[in-house]
Amino acid sequence: MKLTVNDILGITKGELLYNPADPENVDRIKEVLLSYEIKDIQYDSRKVTENSLFVAIPGESVDPHKFIASVAEKTKAVIVEKNEKDMLSIAGISELPQNCAFIKVNDSLEALQAVGAYYRDFYEGTVVGVTGSVGKTTTREMITQTIASNIPTFSTTGNMNSQIGVPITISKIHDTPSKAAVIEMGISEPGGMDKLARIVRPNIAVVTIIGQAHIEFLGSKEGIRKEKLRITSQMDDSGVIFLNADDPLLLEMKDKIDVKTYTYGTNPEADFVAENIEYNSDHNSYTYVHDDKRVAVKLSMLGKHNILNSLVAMAVCDYMGLDLDKAAKSLEDFHGLRQKTFKSDKGFTIIDDSYNASPDSMKAALNVLKDFKVNGRKIAVLGDMFELGPDSPEYHKEVGAYAADLKTDDGATVLDELITIGDNSTEIHKAASLNQDIKTSHFDNKEDAAEYLSSILKADDVVTFKASNGMKFWEIVDKIK
Repeated sequence: MKLTVNDILGITKGELLYNPADPENVDRIKEVLLSYEIKDIQYDSRKVTENSLFVAIPGESVDPHKFIASVAEKTKAVIVEKNEKDMLSIAGISELPQNCAFIKVNDSLEALQAVGAYYRDFYEGTVVGVTGSVGKTTTREMITQTIASNIPTFSTTGNMNSQIGVPITISKIHDTPSKAAVIEMGISEPGGMDKLARIVRPNIAVVTIIGQAHIEFLGSKEGIRKEKLRITSQMDDSGVIFLNADDPLLLEMKDKIDVKTYTYGTNPEADFVAENIEYNSDHNSYTYVHDDKRVAVKLSMLGKHNILNSLVAMAVCDYMGLDLDKAAKSLEDFHGLRQKTFKSDKGFTIIDDSYNASPDSMKAALNVLKDFKVNGRKIAVLGDMFELGPDSPEYHKEVGAYAADLKTDDGATVLDELITIGDNSTEIHKAASLNQDIKTSHFDNKEDAAEYLSSILKADDVVTFKASNGMKFWEIVDKIK
């Protein structure tokens, strides 16, 4: 699907600004610029290539309008929200780069989202939107893998789930033929989901869990739930939503949503149920049950949360009328983008789940340790969680108390040792220290923690890492693996 500068002007209701190199051929130059084709959309000036549409979206620390001169050397299509005088001042140049189409709009982000919505207008496949406080990416990937085992499927890649990432993702939806698209939708502020829903317009929606992620901006878990459920705001009567029945905040919304609602979980009252769950050190398994259908599912991903993530993937496939045996088979080889499990050179097992963290995902990581079969010790390395607002100390304390209270089926304490790193995680340390069966250590920095870990870890131990991405725990993993 090819768009031109002229198309972008119409979609965004923008104004064309340009500086012709040859004033005597203004009309010809304008004609050439209007017909300039767009092959991709970029908001990072370093990634711009020929025929990119560069969208200058001012950030907190950098205003990309300053790069318009270098961008114009690579492409001839740029969306801007500054007037010509301000652009020149920000870029430190005396005139606009010649023979480049600058599409002046009131708001660059809104313009980008309008372009994304335009691409969506012409997509005829089934669109699945995935949101939730925890597990969005893994669930998105599992849904993609199970659907793709049956039909060609397009999907969000990486972490492109934001107000910027979603429209750019949708702009690629026609690059290869597909019959279904799975789009991750992440929000951090009120009104964010309405904007994404207008772009994505999912036919099927999935909500994984309501947790404390972004509670600093959304006020409460009820506020988070209200915002997440706005994913249905653009659905008609044919739309459906899948809710996690193991989350009480979602289960109680079963009959309070304007679209057809299905529930999934280990709760036997759910519409789609995981039965006969078995946890092992290298895989989990369960039986998928819906009506008279029973399908054995084996997962390489660990933890009850991943059973639920895969369960809704199976449920979506079932709803779409796809082959469930193919879907289940595809999950056997699923390894995901977040949780990575591997052996170190010394023989101990590392569970690197450090990409991001919230209280709910911290507890899920600890539960993985609970179910992990190992001959050695179980050690958790936990760090600060961000964006939890003024109650952040309480949320960290809650995780520490959970770690202290976590027991095996025979009543033994799960953790042998807990290591915390960072300012906020001192609260985890203090709360967990109340259980004297757990050896606890706290470090102010990653370097000292990594040195300590290297000195204590032995073959047959298992160690899991969990913290917000800004803590950069991957640096510790690289040092010890």
